[in-house]
Amino acid sequence: MASIQPNLSAGTTKPARNPAPIGYIRLRITVAIFRFFQTVGKWCDLYLSIPLPSSPAFKITIPSTVSSTPGKIPLLFYTPKSYTRPTYGGTQGQQRPLLDTKPKHPILINLHGGGYTIGSASDDARWCTSVTQTPSPAPVVISVDYRLAPAHPFPIGIEDVVSTILFLWRHADEYNLDITKTALSGFSAGGQFCFTVLYRLHDELEKLKREGKIAEVVVGKIVSLVAFYPPTDWTRTRKERAASNPDAEVAIPPFVGQVMEQSYLSLKPENMGQVLLSPSLASDELLRKALPEKMVIMTCWSDALMREAETFRERLKALGKEVEGYVIPGVGTYIQGRHILLIGYHLVST
Repeated sequence: MASIQPNLSAGTTKPARNPAPIGYIRLRITVAIFRFFQTVGKWCDLYLSIPLPSSPAFKITIPSTVSSTPGKIPLLFYTPKSYTRPTYGGTQGQQRPLLDTKPKHPILINLHGGGYTIGSASDDARWCTSVTQTPSPAPVVISVDYRLAPAHPFPIGIEDVVSTILFLWRHADEYNLDITKTALSGFSAGGQFCFTVLYRLHDELEKLKREGKIAEVVVGKIVSLVAFYPPTDWTRTRKERAASNPDAEVAIPPFVGQVMEQSYLSLKPENMGQVLLSPSLASDELLRKALPEKMVIMTCWSDALMREAETFRERLKALGKEVEGYVIPGVGTYIQGRHILLIGYHLVST
């Protein structure tokens, strides 16, 4: 069977929305203010409530290899108590990991939320900690500090995560990772990335096959993803999204939403239905090829994005995917605590 070559710009065509533009300097200043207050709120949430999260075991920085815009990507590693890194032997310049009988750890790549403009890899420290506390062999959670808009607009963040996956697969022995058990998790914008990253990864691997370069990369296996309240259809306006859920509450003021959208979409794509923006509009063939067989999609009762994500879950199930999840009652778009702990356990234990 011939490999598919998905058109990642394909999808339902709808012109980009063009509200009165905000000047770029004002945009940068506004986002910087948003980031300051988000950071204060994050630290209050993480360290003035329980359970307290663990700090990352270590951090590395890798180059972006997929994006046409060069840059660096910090990665935070949250590790279980049983985790050890391999020791090395051999002569200088020819070192290799020594034989290690300890089992390799599954990989969970976590993608924070923040409307593509704010947030950081440490935002989900409580979630990352909870996953590393699951039964052995517990996963190593790598939280990605992908580059943010407006300095790095669409699709740079997506491509940074693809670079991260390819790096971890290539260097898995150095970090004692099992590339045959790779999963993704993400919140809000990061939840959307769980899907769009895999579309872009699929496209990248297909391109390497066509160019005869696939032997130059190490290819693992994506076995699962868990997406929390992801936006899945950007052809719909905020007003249309809110109208789709009678219980929707205004979680983000219109001006904040405009800042985030204009920051991320500074290149003004003509087709808002392209699959890297609206993952639920991907073709059946791409969904079958690019996405894992097991997925979890969690939505929130009063979230304007709830209906489109619920519809996407049902479509995936109709294609034969095993998709779990439910609507979390009584909450909007920001959740932590027992629901996350339960889903974290479910994700890595099934």
